[in-house]
Amino acid sequence: MKYILKLFIFIILIAVGFYSLILSIDPYDKYGFNYFNLTTKAVNSYRDNKFHQINNTIEKYDLFILGSSRVQAFDPDIIEIETGLKTFNYFVNNSKPEDFLAITKHIIAKQNPKIIFLQLDFYNLNKHIPMDGSLMASPLRKYLDKTIKEKIDNKSFYYFEQTYTTLTSLKDAMKVIYKNKLGAVEITHKKNGMLIGGEGSEKPNLAEGYFTNEYKNYEFGEKRIEYLKELKYLCDKNNIQLIVSISPMNEAHFLKLINDKHLYKMLFDFKRKVVEIFNEVYDFNNLSTRKYKYPYWSDSVHPSIELSKVMSKIIFNKVKTDNNFGALITKSNIDKYLKNLIEQNKVTINPSD
Repeated sequence: MKYILKLFIFIILIAVGFYSLILSIDPYDKYGFNYFNLTTKAVNSYRDNKFHQINNTIEKYDLFILGSSRVQAFDPDIIEIETGLKTFNYFVNNSKPEDFLAITKHIIAKQNPKIIFLQLDFYNLNKHIPMDGSLMASPLRKYLDKTIKEKIDNKSFYYFEQTYTTLTSLKDAMKVIYKNKLGAVEITHKKNGMLIGGEGSEKPNLAEGYFTNEYKNYEFGEKRIEYLKELKYLCDKNNIQLIVSISPMNEAHFLKLINDKHLYKMLFDFKRKVVEIFNEVYDFNNLSTRKYKYPYWSDSVHPSIELSKVMSKIIFNKVKTDNNFGALITKSNIDKYLKNLIEQNKVTINPSD
């Protein structure tokens, strides 16, 4: 009996020891602990990294960039030169309207922005794509819709993730220590939130996964539409200028999408819904992208730094192109605009019946 008791106590002490170690390293930066003076916590999700950066900074930013990884190459330093406004790139991978709304609430709570630039992706309104798991475990969750937040809190997985009681958190804690003390420190972003890297690829890959995942069974989700409406309301209420654009796809990706009859229809409906919500939108998602080859793409949906520079000048410097790239669509011109796009597409493709 004494042996079993000693073994039990030993196991408890080992468990407490591992938990204390993980907690002191705080690999996901949930509590802001940094007892080991770590340079970076490379296993953090972008949501966590950027949340803590804005939560703890003394810097005051005037302009925020919101969107998925497709805005990761927008350089705040260049935008700051063009606009005179101190800029932060708050992009997060795989983001959707719930991310955008939570991030906007966080920005308003901690900063006093003049402009929010939001770039939307075609997949954003598809109701069949689940909320990203890292958002559920992120500190950004406190800014989510109350009903959704309560559902997350009631899920057992959230307790285990939050309290660092998983083997994954132990592995990531060891990885953080190794990277900082023994290996090469991994700095993935600049202080202003921009991704380090983002150069164009000579032969960008076609992002096939979007057709089997993000676009699958595409239907509009009313909840996600409501999130975008609330985001606009918050910006109006707080006197924040909201600039919205639709992200581009390269020629190969765009042609594959519009050759699917259902996705072709949904794409044009998507443009209409976005204009209904925001009144005016810069549309980079049409066949005008065919003129942009190397070095303008990292893959078929991610603009490189070079294309992001072109887009930035259109949005912030009002530079006009000689085609529809970055065309400003509004409630008054959308019917004519979409009709012209359909006619242009007919010349190039023949959507399946």
